[in-house]
Amino acid sequence: MATRYWWINTYKQVAWLAPAASLFVLLVGPNSSALATQQKPSPTAKTASKAVRVACDSAYAVAAKTPGVSIRRRTGTFRDETLRNPVFGCGLAISGSFARAKSTGDAAVRLREDFSARAWQEMAAYSADGTDGTSFAFRKAGVSCLVRGTWDGGAAGDPTLPALDSYRVAVFCTSPEFPEQR
Repeated sequence: MATRYWWINTYKQVAWLAPAASLFVLLVGPNSSALATQQKPSPTAKTASKAVRVACDSAYAVAAKTPGVSIRRRTGTFRDETLRNPVFGCGLAISGSFARAKSTGDAAVRLREDFSARAWQEMAAYSADGTDGTSFAFRKAGVSCLVRGTWDGGAAGDPTLPALDSYRVAVFCTSPEFPEQR
């Protein structure tokens, strides 16, 4: 009988130890392999040039002062139908409300005014305006910035559809400048 109780006591100790041992394996094993598989920045990862970052910082500052906007910023490769090839640089994704920006102008209007005021040269080949959006580009000192605003401008048909209040503006700045001709 004593042997039986010893086995039960030993079993209880082992039963307690087994989860502790597996916890040790769980804590040590997966963590060490997780460290090995974590994403490390690639030594060849690109960063935007200082001039591009400064242009993007300026565009961000102008857009951020527009009432009713939210802004996301990223560095990476950008594609646009007006460009022949993807470009690398800094981009802003802006969403806003025409009603909230009524007294100051929407983000696209403010960006166009700011680029002009800072002596950036407008690139006419990238300019277009309509009831559902705007597109324009500026360049200065080897950097180009393309701005594209989109919204639902409504319809003048029968029945008439009112314009929506929300808009989106995409901005990306890159170097070297995109070509003068599209």
